Amino acid sequence: MSATVQPRVGSHAAPPRFGGIFWSLARSTNGLMIRFAGHRWNPIFAVVEHVGRRSGRPYAAPVAARRTADGFVVSLAFGAQVDWHRNLVAAGGGTIRWRGRAYRVSAPARIDRTAAMAAFHPIQRFFLRLAAIDGYIQVTDADGAER
Repeated sequence: MSATVQPRVGSHAAPPRFGGIFWSLARSTNGLMIRFAGHRWNPIFAVVEHVGRRSGRPYAAPVAARRTADGFVVSLAFGAQVDWHRNLVAAGGGTIRWRGRAYRVSAPARIDRTAAMAAFHPIQRFFLRLAAIDGYIQVTDADGAER
């Protein structure tokens, strides 16, 4: 079985940028990352909480995110075909847990790399450039309230 993920037939999504070993490593350490992401002492990683578009089950995924004035900028390290992104689009939004708080957010919208990079801390920008991540989304606060 190949470690890379191929786009679905009829899909315009490209395969994951990193594919192969990094993709497998990220999937196998997902449980560990969930434990660290979203806590108040961790401003780098957030947790996207979403509902499966087919199963209806709740899921959570760690992501690199940064808070903006009205929402979040999130990197698409593995491309737009990842389940959490597709589920947010299908549901019209979800929840992002960041720095110990949960924020209801709208459906994601793709944004320009330059605009996205401005939201990240300089150290994060260095690693995002190093990893050649060029896909970013923005989600806005859905109801203006935090939980």
